[in-house]
Amino acid sequence: MNCIIVMSGGVGNRFGSDLPKQYNLLLGKPIIDYVLEACLKSKKADKIVVVMDESYKSYSKILNEGDFDFAGNGKERINSLYNGLSLIHDKYDCDKVLIVDAVAPFLYSELIDDYFDKLDEYDTVITAQKITGGFTDIHDSRLNRDDFIITQSPESFRFKLLWDNFKLDFPFQEMAGLLPDGSKRYYNYNFKNNLKLTYDFELAYAEAMMKELQSEK
Repeated sequence: MNCIIVMSGGVGNRFGSDLPKQYNLLLGKPIIDYVLEACLKSKKADKIVVVMDESYKSYSKILNEGDFDFAGNGKERINSLYNGLSLIHDKYDCDKVLIVDAVAPFLYSELIDDYFDKLDEYDTVITAQKITGGFTDIHDSRLNRDDFIITQSPESFRFKLLWDNFKLDFPFQEMAGLLPDGSKRYYNYNFKNNLKLTYDFELAYAEAMMKELQSEK
């Protein structure tokens, strides 16, 4: 069984809205709906778990009418993720899991299916971007940017491997770091327009990008 976890527990303090950013409108539709539609169109996904505060379900018609499981959001992202994984572990015989963000509206179903397929060969599939600008750290170290990458969701895992190695006190953002040394990773550098909305001004960027994509169809 293949499961998707949609991370929708954030409150979006940096977005500058009283409403969590995933429920703000993008071209007249809640941001989260673009993500949910991609998940529902996937040919490989069997179950979709949404991690969220269910008091916001009324902001999305898809959330109210779709076939989803719901897990409560936690204090931090890793707590929210654990809640989603725990629901899957207790309820389903899951082989592969994909983690996506409710505020990354350019997800598409073919990408979801590809990440699930790649788990036949790899232990994890991670969306990544190479660093193109200057690069150092707060100590002004001389670092080679080619030795580093930016990792993002979506990211997929063999479920048992992630579950067996999951630690709530893991201090880093990239969940693949939980896996044992030697785990087989695949980095996907080809999802170039994977915009995760963090600030309110990025909504205008997303609108322009979405209009362009829709005009190409």
